[in-house]
Amino acid sequence: AAAGVGSIGFMNISLNLNSVGFYQITKLAIVPCTLIAQAYLFGVTVSRKVKLALAILLLGLWVATVTDVQLNAPGVLLGVLAVLSTTIFQLWQGSKQREFELSATQLQAAVAFWQAVQSLCACIALENLCVQFPADSSSCSTAIGFFNSADRRSGTLWLVALTCFIALGTNFSSFGLIGRTSAISFQVVGHAKTCLVLAGGFLLWPLADSRQLMHNVVGVSTALVGCILYGHLKMAEGAQRRDLLDRVCPLAALQIIAPARYEPLPPGEAEAAKPLAQGVRPASGDGPVRRAVSAASDASQEGSEAVSGTPADAVHGRRA
Repeated sequence: AAAGVGSIGFMNISLNLNSVGFYQITKLAIVPCTLIAQAYLFGVTVSRKVKLALAILLLGLWVATVTDVQLNAPGVLLGVLAVLSTTIFQLWQGSKQREFELSATQLQAAVAFWQAVQSLCACIALENLCVQFPADSSSCSTAIGFFNSADRRSGTLWLVALTCFIALGTNFSSFGLIGRTSAISFQVVGHAKTCLVLAGGFLLWPLADSRQLMHNVVGVSTALVGCILYGHLKMAEGAQRRDLLDRVCPLAALQIIAPARYEPLPPGEAEAAKPLAQGVRPASGDGPVRRAVSAASDASQEGSEAVSGTPADAVHGRRA
């Protein structure tokens, strides 16, 4: 619950202190951080093909969304905290559901109360503070000041209450998606939503700057290619069949992005195989390597006898 509150809170404060470009960078950084965290914490890795699809997706979103980047020390610190808390929260969503065999509804019921209590405490402690840069001459309004004039803004309060119920549905869908797939898949779905929002903006409100419009179109198109490729690769892995990269990539490129994997030998067989790897044939014994070498030798001799016997039989037949 604390990680979830920190994820949303740190992201919002980071957006308030930083530029939109840096905020987009923090959202893009969640995917590589999740890959690293799940590899070191849970021993879960993904193939190079999936990493390639994710790289294409992130590159496209970088081109489409990251424009002006303005940094400051408090904003960078809060951005790092937002990325770390979001990564841990999403990984825990999947691991705890599998560990305790919880559904999305049960997990929502387990964390909703504690998230509400922690959010309320954070609001009481922080919402009366005015965080503003000295160069900003606009009036600084806080949540406490807003409630003091709530009689003039009753419609806004209803909208805030409505967003709370929408947030429950959003959390439920995220719990269900992460529980059935993974945190990486959830991030890909979120980035696909960003692509659709940007594409809708291009169609409804075209940009006057043709150069910026071209950057956005190229970036969104590249990101959508990464999303589609990621979904295709995950479906192919689940069905244990060849994917698109196996069919179209040259052999040299395929060996780079999908190198062959070999299962390690058990400890006993690994020790017994060392002399054979050095070119020394086992003299005696009935170990697994000795049996394998003997079987291979017998098969080789039988094959050579069969090959050499065929011409001989044919010759004897012609003589007869």
